[in-house]
Amino acid sequence: MLYASTGCFTITVAMGIWLAIFAARYKRPFSFLTPAHVGSAVAGAIFLVIALTNGDSRLMLNVALAVAITAFGVLMAFFRRRGAMIAPLYMCHILLAVMFYFSMVCFTIFPNFGLN
Repeated sequence: MLYASTGCFTITVAMGIWLAIFAARYKRPFSFLTPAHVGSAVAGAIFLVIALTNGDSRLMLNVALAVAITAFGVLMAFFRRRGAMIAPLYMCHILLAVMFYFSMVCFTIFPNFGLN
């Protein structure tokens, strides 16, 4: 399940980079991009929870990061619908997502990462 979760989050990262390029150019992204970003993140989170229920307790930090990333994403969408782009929200979302993704990759590639 960890490989499936990491694969979904890799797609999420690719879509997120694409969204960031549009935001940096002050252009509206393609209509499919945001739902694809959110959908792959939700699928990855489901696989993450399944891996967690299968006994991989190292992933608790990732669950906490995923909740924070989701909260910042929802806030970004809320303010974006009202016409505001608040840079600190974007930066927090991105920086937490980078930490989350690198942690996921380390847990996936190195099975003993985080074990004593």
